Amino acid sequence: MTAERLITPTELRQHHYCPRVVFFERCTPVRRRETVLMMQGREKHQAELKRERRRTLARYALAEGERRYDVRLTNLALGLTGELDLLIVNGRMAYPVELKHTSRPPDPGHKLQLCAYALLIEAELGLSCPHGLWHSSRTRQTHEIVFDARLRNRTRAAIQTIVDFIVAERCPPPSTQTNKCLECELRNFCGDTL
Repeated sequence: MTAERLITPTELRQHHYCPRVVFFERCTPVRRRETVLMMQGREKHQAELKRERRRTLARYALAEGERRYDVRLTNLALGLTGELDLLIVNGRMAYPVELKHTSRPPDPGHKLQLCAYALLIEAELGLSCPHGLWHSSRTRQTHEIVFDARLRNRTRAAIQTIVDFIVAERCPPPSTQTNKCLECELRNFCGDTL
């Protein structure tokens, strides 16, 4: 796999939301404009990361561990590259952490994103990732996402699906949930959705 075909864990989450988001970013000259919600989300995410540095690991049900921030990982064999906001390492075990500003629980796209980071950590750092942690700054709830064989296989399959349509420059079908289209900053480019 070449470096320009590497996808990110974030693109896995976006692809689950709507496959066309990644297509328009990768295969067309369309530029996504940052919406007010996107900007607010980024600012809240940065504020949460600052607060995270002062907290204990109790919210993650861990007694000890080393926090590593902004961990950049790339693996050509997996076809992935990405920067993880937070990784907690305890001996030979590692726990990727995703901080989100939402009141909803993690959806399958979030699980794919977190699992992709786990695959990268295991491949590049040689650490074991039995599960990851997904924390909502709104509800203050932390969800443990277990990286079982099924989720790992789904993640690998999603990576391949994305790589295939990027290589073929083939527009994937839109999301079947048209309510997503109403809020999408790319909806003007999908002439067949609404």
